Amino acid sequence: MTFLAGTQCADGGFPLNFGEATCASDVDSTAMVVQALRATGDAVNAREGTSWLVTKQHANGGFGVGTNAPNSNSTGLAAEALAGHRPAAAVKAREFLRSLQTGCTGAEADRGAIAYDATGLNPATAPRATAQAILGLARVPLSDLHGGGRPQASVLACP
Repeated sequence: MTFLAGTQCADGGFPLNFGEATCASDVDSTAMVVQALRATGDAVNAREGTSWLVTKQHANGGFGVGTNAPNSNSTGLAAEALAGHRPAAAVKAREFLRSLQTGCTGAEADRGAIAYDATGLNPATAPRATAQAILGLARVPLSDLHGGGRPQASVLACP
């Protein structure tokens, strides 16, 4: 973890690419590194990364890559990193993710899937978008996930 902590940018976030001339913080990388640091007891660097992450949250609760519009992939990772540490920001992120989820009015095969962004469900991006969004909707950081499932998880019940 010493290596990861040493890659932290001056603004508190963490880069996607190591060893660059200019350290450029990235939402996805910061979300993952913050969770790894917390899991290994580095609360100080994790807190700094979390603080940076919150500054990147859009008004609608989503997170994007760089200046791009919010997407479910980045938001899912960020919401997972925020779980238990920044409750208000985590709730806003989960609300954004739910806004992209296909509900009962969608095609039966698509119900529960999560679109990459506000443009709608795309079969080419939905598998990854859904997988990363679920991490944020679970409200549990990576270090606390286990194979036992989550019996209290909500179920999409369509008439």
